[in-house]
Amino acid sequence: MNLINYLSKISDFRRKQGLRYPLIMILLITIMSIMAGRCRYREIASFARANQDDLIKFFKIKKNQIPSHVTFREILRNVDFNEVISTFNNWAAQYVILEKDEWLAIDGKSLASTVTDSQSSYQNFVSLVSIFSHKRGQVLKAAKLENKKQSEIPTVKYLIEALELKGVVFSLDALHCQKKQLKQLQKAEMTM
Repeated sequence: MNLINYLSKISDFRRKQGLRYPLIMILLITIMSIMAGRCRYREIASFARANQDDLIKFFKIKKNQIPSHVTFREILRNVDFNEVISTFNNWAAQYVILEKDEWLAIDGKSLASTVTDSQSSYQNFVSLVSIFSHKRGQVLKAAKLENKKQSEIPTVKYLIEALELKGVVFSLDALHCQKKQLKQLQKAEMTM
């Protein structure tokens, strides 16, 4: 199955009444925009306007109107992230055929730098942890965590176990160089 087939299975949280833009359209435009280096809501809307003619034709948009940045923001902020990441992981799994001694990078990215006092107890933001293949230039699997509820260490452990990785080389942050973590990686016959 292709990415469109997978993304079309994501449930739409919106009421059917007055629904102007299908969720699959918002998700695909967002993905294309991010691939073009435009990641913020206004940039996504700008990308959509710049490619308006092709998008209207492809998605058969009624009234020839492209979604605004507000529409992208509201939909992307409210779509079920767990469902999106699960869908992505299922799609990506069909392309994962790792070779012996392949190099993989595991890292988490968060919004901590965009808020003040990020370590404060009142701050809670989502981080995305991913396994990236250097050779393919591809994210193999990703997971989210909330900084208030968990740490990156169990999330990385989950990702490694979920992919059943053996005989690969990892690059990890120093955070993961703890005795328990290293023993787990050695049991799985992995190299760090």
